[in-house]
Amino acid sequence: MKATNYIKTAATSAVIYSALTFGAVCTLAGNAYAASPDNHTVTQVMADKTVKGDFVRKNKTLKGSYDVFERDGQTIIRFADNFKASNGPDLKVFLSPTSIDNASGRNATQGSVLLGFVKSNKGAQEYVVPADVNIANFNSVLIHCEKFSVLWGGGNI
Repeated sequence: MKATNYIKTAATSAVIYSALTFGAVCTLAGNAYAASPDNHTVTQVMADKTVKGDFVRKNKTLKGSYDVFERDGQTIIRFADNFKASNGPDLKVFLSPTSIDNASGRNATQGSVLLGFVKSNKGAQEYVVPADVNIANFNSVLIHCEKFSVLWGGGNI
């Protein structure tokens, strides 16, 4: 059993190094690692189902980080204290099947699940994913002005 853990640890380290170096996306023993195209942000989906990342600006100011985790049987998307977005009308948070690289104002709501209105344009806030939604079917969390079809930005999950 100990030998297996050492092998898994070594393999996991190699996966993280590869993701950082080559922008690879891969899975290993239930863990997934992905590097952003600029290799500055690494997202790790671990056995405890925690995802962390930084928001990517698309059309309007959007900064900060977020994490996705489970608490009391619910999946939560939490924007960190450093979250900041330009003010705008009808700003909403969506789970999208599209990656942030391919998301746009035109496709932001296609196949997406609305989590609610953006509670504040800055600071920490949380959004609960509905119990009947399998987050594994989605690739990003988006901040989108639905009224004018303008995508502020988002991040991959």
